Amino acid sequence: MDCGSIFSRFSSNESAKEDINYDDIFIGSDEAEEVSRIEHLRQTKLNNNLSLVFLNLTANTEKRIEQRIAPVSFIYSDTLLITYTSTKGFVTEHLLKKWQSQLTSFEYIIAYSILTIYTHYIKELKSIKDKINQLDQAARKTTENKELFRLADAERDIVYLDHTLKDQHDTLEVLWRNKTFLNKLEDDSLVYDIQLRQRHADKMIRIYRDLLETIGGLFSDMMDNNLNHLMKYLDSAALGISIPALISGIWGMNTGGLPGKDSALGFFIIIVLAMILATIVAIYLSKKDFSK
Repeated sequence: MDCGSIFSRFSSNESAKEDINYDDIFIGSDEAEEVSRIEHLRQTKLNNNLSLVFLNLTANTEKRIEQRIAPVSFIYSDTLLITYTSTKGFVTEHLLKKWQSQLTSFEYIIAYSILTIYTHYIKELKSIKDKINQLDQAARKTTENKELFRLADAERDIVYLDHTLKDQHDTLEVLWRNKTFLNKLEDDSLVYDIQLRQRHADKMIRIYRDLLETIGGLFSDMMDNNLNHLMKYLDSAALGISIPALISGIWGMNTGGLPGKDSALGFFIIIVLAMILATIVAIYLSKKDFSK
């Protein structure tokens, strides 16, 4: 097991025995792909026990999103609460420092942990909104690879967060149906706050995912539009070049009757005539509105 992982043990009965195989319960609990879940532990003497796994988001923005998603696991019973996470400081900095006076029971510890986790997600989604605003402005001005890479990174982050929150939503639905847990918590306002932040995060995910799809479409439309303008320019340039080529081709025929064939200045006259006609065509094409 990762030596950087953090265990916290809370007990209302010091004589409570732990007949728990931690290696079986916490296997894979340091991975972003861990599944959020709630289940009863079998083959244990703990009464009214539950195993809970939620997925937290760390504040280390220098890492990729999958490296920042860290499971927070709980073993909860009438007399014992054990927390496990690979995130250093989750209990001491985020829970005890902010909510210490409210952590009067196991149920409050779990509830405020969930509240803290969703606070982290909402904060991250707000930072993604800033990136979306920047991408929206960039999509109207440029189609550089750098901006496309930023768009891909933002979409990747949203995909991870979307699947994580959907998975966690199912776990919370089961927890809110657990009457024993709710009766011991006895705090409807706290449950409401958690559900409110949950809905807030879910709505932000849906909106931002749609916005990223719109911006991706805008990038594609801008690239198509730029390509169309380039093709129009190349077609116009080809037409302008074809005028002197046509004139020189006609005067290059080995047939009689062509004007200027006996003049020493005939070559220069043809060059000047070709340049004049090419200039007239170029001016006409530059003023023509191809969008109509």
